[in-house]
Amino acid sequence: MRITTVPLLGIAAALALMPATACGPKAGGAAKKASGTTAASPARTATPSPTPAANGVEKLRPTEILARARKATLAARTLRLHGTFHDGGKILALDFRYAGAKEAVGDVTMGRERFTLIRIGRSVYFKGDDAFWKSIGGKGAAQLMSGKYLRTTSKDEGFADLAEFSDRARFFAELFAPEGTVTKGRTEMIAGTPAIALRDGSGGKLYVATVGEPYALRMGGGPGNRLDFDGYGAAVAITAPPAAQVVDASALKP
Repeated sequence: MRITTVPLLGIAAALALMPATACGPKAGGAAKKASGTTAASPARTATPSPTPAANGVEKLRPTEILARARKATLAARTLRLHGTFHDGGKILALDFRYAGAKEAVGDVTMGRERFTLIRIGRSVYFKGDDAFWKSIGGKGAAQLMSGKYLRTTSKDEGFADLAEFSDRARFFAELFAPEGTVTKGRTEMIAGTPAIALRDGSGGKLYVATVGEPYALRMGGGPGNRLDFDGYGAAVAITAPPAAQVVDASALKP
């Protein structure tokens, strides 16, 4: 079970294609496509829920527990993934909410830099703070993109690595990939829910709920490396940014 580091090379390569005198997209360009909005299904009236029944996963073999956790977590209608981890001396923090298979919204913070990512279907929007854009493309990129969202698609190879955060299937496939042999630990309480611990050869841990659905609840990989999975089934509204704030990536390429 691996806590994946932030892949920045994709966006750096794409920004390198910007014309030196770029001043923005053409009028009436693809940015208008961003004006649509979408949202997760509205929350139902809250009603008392029964105490979740034991699901028995702690009795299974470690690899079977991992498989069930992966399947249940991917099938959840909505969920939140958040936490921090270390990479190259930097502390990285992420906070994402997922709705269905093709919608997500969240933030990634790397030291003093931060960017927001929104995905709706095939459309992916990036919005970085000035420090982020400056570190990637210099002062010119920061001036061009200040307060703006960069729109691309999930199929754009130049942005595929960074967009992976918004693709639940791809991102979670990496997170749930064990290194070496998976072993079973003891049952612990994670945010008030009993969970069985799984450990792989790298020392990474995954906690899987032993009541209700066998959802992943927490992933850890040493001091300061922790991701929490929660908010299962909670209402999540995800909307596209205003068209006036969107720069289409295709308009920046020569």
